This record gives sequence, structure tokens and C-alpha cells, in this order.
Amino acid sequence: MGHTIAQKILARAAGRSDVQPGEIVYAKPDLLWMYDWHGFDGLMRTINIDPDKVALNIDHYFSPSSDGVAKLHQNFRNTVKRYDIKKFYDVNKGGIGFHLFAEEGHIRPGMCVMHIDPHVSTMGAMGAYCVGVGGDVMAGFLTGEVWLRVPETLKVHLTGGFRPGVTSRDLFERLLHDLGPDGAQGQVIEFTGPALRDMSVDARLVLCNSVQYLSAETAIIAADAVVTDYLVGRTEKPYEVVTSDPDATYAREVHYDVSTLEPMVVTPPDVFYIKPIGEVAGKKIHQAMIGTCAGGRLEDLQVAAEIVRGKKVHPDVRFLVFPITPRTERDANQQGLIDALVDAGAMIGPSTCGPCFGGFAQLLAGEVCLSTGTMNVAGRMGSTEAEIYMANAATVAASALAGEIADPRPLLA
Repeated sequence: MGHTIAQKILARAAGRSDVQPGEIVYAKPDLLWMYDWHGFDGLMRTINIDPDKVALNIDHYFSPSSDGVAKLHQNFRNTVKRYDIKKFYDVNKGGIGFHLFAEEGHIRPGMCVMHIDPHVSTMGAMGAYCVGVGGDVMAGFLTGEVWLRVPETLKVHLTGGFRPGVTSRDLFERLLHDLGPDGAQGQVIEFTGPALRDMSVDARLVLCNSVQYLSAETAIIAADAVVTDYLVGRTEKPYEVVTSDPDATYAREVHYDVSTLEPMVVTPPDVFYIKPIGEVAGKKIHQAMIGTCAGGRLEDLQVAAEIVRGKKVHPDVRFLVFPITPRTERDANQQGLIDALVDAGAMIGPSTCGPCFGGFAQLLAGEVCLSTGTMNVAGRMGSTEAEIYMANAATVAASALAGEIADPRPLLA
């Protein structure tokens, strides 16, 4: 009987030749990684694993907003010095970790990566097994291993090609719409199929970003030439591409022709209320935001600039753009994207998670934001009486111009 990518990576991490779904294994992470959030710094006061397998980054608070945040950052810096941790990205040194660590070549095919936050599934786009383990991350720092349950695998086979104005974000939202919040309970989602050949690393990272809303353990895409070409010049460390065996066993298999998809919009009250754009077009907005670990990548800035170039943002809309990393902003600037966005009326902000969790850019009661963010529960961005809608970057840009939720496809025809 064959094995899936997840089984192979977990078997290696557990020092075994074979693991089966449902087994509990003690896996040694190749990378144990955390970001700046209150209390997390206290989980790593004692580190008993190779410091080269530890990574820390500051992305939630791009600048201290209180004494508490300043102390959190200082605790990170003290830990880095104490244990000589090389993979540390301080304020304005890296940007949002769930893109940065791929950009810097720290996530390679075949790795086993652990983080507190389940959004680490984003990095499964690199052909690695990347899983959020919550507070159990402390066991990793103390003992060098963490217990994991070997998951079954849900196979999502993709064909066709995306039409203009439709992205991998819409594919994910359609998957969540169709399968529901328990659609991949305790499973790893493996994306396969010929449609992946035309999907960039940026697009794949977005596709894998939020699978915890399907109750999945994580997501993974077998590394191919797109990934190996991306890693050229980013890392000199060896890696092994891991693929599922032809006779691997899957819990379930679903198929999507991405050429049939349309822009999707996540509506209040939470991430499970997803509608085709035609059902929400015309909803007045006050704020449009491109950024977070699910947006702000170079492809997002490219399509946004294409849509707004030579036009002006609606006078009633605050259009905020947060490039996901400083390198992304630099590349966008070199391509003239930043000028196009600023000329249209956008404000370019720092590379930070801040607006997604309500660190700033907050909303008042009755205001509406359309965002490329990851969560839209009441109070996420300020008032509990504000509304948060979410969509792809093209839809956000088109809506910033219109002053209401708008279909981007006519502007990209």
C-alpha cells in the first residue's frame, strides 16, 4: 500500500519507516517557529533544541504600541541573543512570516514545520508538512519533539485555468462553501492536478492559507518545477521533494475545474458565509484593505495596480495597501505598482498583520470594510457593530474605485 506526502514526511520526522492514519507519533520538527503575540515569548524561555531549528519573527506589531508590546519584542531579542538564534526578523526586517519564510528559503520541500498558529498551513505550498500545534509548541522547545496524530488525506484535484479576476482565493472559498466547516475534519488537504502548473508560489500560498476553517490539520502541494525554480538563489541547503505514491490511499477525493469559478465574497457574520459576488455587489463600503497573510503579495499588488491605474479611489473609501514583506514592496516599487496605487489614492502601509487583527485601521459602528484578510467575526477590526467582508485583491481594488462591492472582471476584460 502506498503512502501520501503527509505520511512520508511524518514518518521521517518520527524516525520511522512507516506511519498510518490515526497513529500518534512523536515528531521532531525541522523548524519550530513563532511570531510576536502576548504570552508566546514566555513559552520559549528554555530552549533545548538546536537553535538553527528555531525561528522568530515580529509581524503583528510592526512598532510597539504599548509598554507590553515593547517588552514582548525585547523578550524576543533577549532570547535570540541567549541562544544565538540566527533566524530572527525584527521590526521592519522581514514582514509577515507566513510569506517571509518561503521568500527567505527557510521552508523547503519535505520539511516538518511547527508553529502555534494554524495559518502556518500556508507554507504547505512549498511541499512541506506545516502544522499549527498551539501551546504544544512548548514541548518542542523543551524536548525537541511534539506529539501529532497522523491524518488521513483529502485529495483536491484541480483542472482548467483561472479567468481574469478570479484567483486561488476564490478556489479556496468555493471549497469551504461546498464542504463546510467540518469538510476536512482532522485531515490534511493535498492539492493536485494540472491546474497547479499555471499557479505561482504566491497563488499556492494563498490556496493553503486558511484550511483550518475546514477543520483540516494543514494543506500540502507536492513541490514541482514552480517551487524548485522559486527556491533557486533563496537557499543552498539540500532538500528532498516528496510526492504521494500512485497507490496512496485517500479518505476522499474532490474535483474542481477552476475555469468555472467566479469571484467569491465572504460576508458577515463569519468565514462560513460565502457568496458569489453577484449576490453582494452594490454593498456600500467605507474601507478597502489589501494585506495580511492571505493578501498583499506581488500578484495582488499587480492586479490591484492594473485595475486602479489612471483612476481615482471613491471619495468615501479609505484604500489601505500593506505589502506582505519589504521585499515585496521593493519589487512592486520597481514595477511602478506603488506609484499607480498611490496616484489612485491608496495609502501604502507597513508589512504587518496589524490591520487584520484590529491593531489599527479600526472600524466604527456602521462602517463596512472589504478586505483580503483571514477573519471577519464581529469586533475583529474595531466595533462589533462594523461589518467585514473579504474577497480577492482584484475585487477589493475594483470596490475601492466604485465605493461599493464590485465585480473586477469588467475592468480586466
